[in-house]
Amino acid sequence: MKNISILLFVLTTIVSNVSYAQNGCQKDDLGRVFCAPAGGTAVNSMTGVACAPGRCVVDDLGYLKCSNQTNGGVMKDDLGRVVCVGECVTPAKEYCQSMKGNN
Repeated sequence: MKNISILLFVLTTIVSNVSYAQNGCQKDDLGRVFCAPAGGTAVNSMTGVACAPGRCVVDDLGYLKCSNQTNGGVMKDDLGRVVCVGECVTPAKEYCQSMKGNN
């Protein structure tokens, strides 16, 4: 029972750390808004906003790994390895779309 409680705590922590990004848009340090493609993920990183086409999960080293497929799933297998629909990719600025205001 204790192991299940610890597992639930870890999973809740991981989901809460990534869920903020699942809305698909983030602001950079200058206040510019960048969005991931539909079904994707946007995150703030040390180098600015980065995006991915699919969902993301944090690996054992603290890095985000994401599916390269639109709305693609990602999770850890029984050995703790990140597995993705399609291929696993690291979020990158190239996946982002910059948003323009309506004038």
